[in-house]
Amino acid sequence: MRHPRHPSLLALAFLLAPATGFSLDVVSLPPGTGAAGIAVAPDGTVWFSAQFSGALGRVSPSGEVSLFPFPSRDTQPLAVAVQPDGTAWSADLAGGRLGRVAPDGTFTEISTGRAGGEPTGLAVSADGIVWFTRPAEGRVGQRGSDGTVREFALPEASEPTGIAVARDGAAWAVERRGNRLVRISPDGEITAWPLATPNAQPDALAVAPDGSVWAALPNVSRIARVSSKGTLEEFAVDGAPAGIAVAPDGTVWFAAPTAKKLGRFLPGTGKVVWTPLPDGPVAVSAAGDGTVWVVLGIGDKLGRIVPKE
Repeated sequence: MRHPRHPSLLALAFLLAPATGFSLDVVSLPPGTGAAGIAVAPDGTVWFSAQFSGALGRVSPSGEVSLFPFPSRDTQPLAVAVQPDGTAWSADLAGGRLGRVAPDGTFTEISTGRAGGEPTGLAVSADGIVWFTRPAEGRVGQRGSDGTVREFALPEASEPTGIAVARDGAAWAVERRGNRLVRISPDGEITAWPLATPNAQPDALAVAPDGSVWAALPNVSRIARVSSKGTLEEFAVDGAPAGIAVAPDGTVWFAAPTAKKLGRFLPGTGKVVWTPLPDGPVAVSAAGDGTVWVVLGIGDKLGRIVPKE
């Protein structure tokens, strides 16, 4: 078992955003952590990728912060994903590998099948199938629970980045340069939805409880939705959204880094409610209880937004 580095007690600064009806807690991480991606486990544990520290980070429900370093040197983990059993995964952009932290804290480095491709986006299904993007090569990789790795080729220079897994086992990815949302079925069939707005540069995506898929379009200040019936829609939201998550009640949260705000989009009305933040959010994740977590600024702080009754 590999023991975590830099355990510390949770540092919380309580700020109130009365205009939005939400409270904000700021969690300070060790200096130089450089958190990039974030995901919340079913038990409330928060996992983040420590890009500058070459580690996976964890904030336990009791408030303890821990870092689990990659055994290899010169790693640059970006995305992070969590299985229902609490196993956390991250993709190493620099080393072309995956990192996995088991519930008991054991860290394992896992090959993506070959070097290269700069794995960036990451998602994992409930049964342990891991999906990752290789934007430098226009490919999406799939690692089965038995360790078998497959790759799916997208158009040249499409640059797939963010990825998510739906309940039916299909993977959804965004093509930053291809300007499309792509679905890869469990048996490898690829279906694409070209975005209506040119050069939208889709950045991230999330799957809603009703099966619809949402994507952030930062270059045109919009978000997009592919409904469970396959219909594509776009919505103007302002704020150049760079990260996106869907809460259990179906509301859509997105990060607006340059505006230093978090947006809450209400699909039923199309209304956007803004929560001001002390620094620009760069990634967002929604917990099962409706709490929303964000990475702030250069990644040495996390924000926890709690809805108030």
